[in-house]
Amino acid sequence: MQRLFAAALFALLASSCLEVPGTGKPAEVAMRDVSTPVGTTLEQACTPSGVEMCFDAVDNNCNGVIDEGCGLHTGILQFAIAWDAAEADVNLEVTDAAGEVAQPGEATTSGLYKDRDCPRDGQCFGQNIENVFLAGGEPEKGRYKVVVKLEKLGGATAPVKVRLGVRVGQRSYGSTFDLSPGDKVNEKAFEFTL
Repeated sequence: MQRLFAAALFALLASSCLEVPGTGKPAEVAMRDVSTPVGTTLEQACTPSGVEMCFDAVDNNCNGVIDEGCGLHTGILQFAIAWDAAEADVNLEVTDAAGEVAQPGEATTSGLYKDRDCPRDGQCFGQNIENVFLAGGEPEKGRYKVVVKLEKLGGATAPVKVRLGVRVGQRSYGSTFDLSPGDKVNEKAFEFTL
C-alpha cells in the first residue's frame, strides 16, 4: 500500500511540475534546402549531457525541445539564441513563410510569437536569451529566414559568442558563432524551407 501511494504521489508531482511538450502524434515536419552563412553550420547533433540546462539554447537532454522547464515557450517550431556577454544586445529575427517577422507581444498570421526580447523587455533578469516559437497548429509550408544580429556591443568585448538553437518537429539543431561590430560580421542569416 505504501509503494502504491508513493508511486501515485510521484506521478502527481511529476505531472504538475514538468512541461510535457509534443504530447500526441508528432507532426511530420522537416527542413530542406538549408542555407547557412559562410563558415557556419546548422547541425543536427545531440550529445545527451544530462538534465536540461536553462538559458543556453541547447537541447541538453536530446528530447527535441530546447530549454524546456525554463520558463520559455516551445512549439513544433522554436528558435532560441543565447549569448555570453550580458552587456551586449543581440537580436533574433524570424521571418515566416508569409514574410512576417515575429514580434514581441503579438503573433504573426501563421502563429509565430516572440516571447523574449532581451535585454529590452526588462524580464530577462540577466539571462541573455531570445525565443520565438509556433504558438500552435501546423507550421506553414514555405521559406523561413532566421537572422541573428548584434545590435549593440554595450560594454562587452568583441566578439560576442552566440548559440542558436532550432527545433523543427521533433528534431533540434544548433550552431555556435561569433558576432562583432561591423557591416559584414555583425549578423548571421540562416534560411530553410518546410
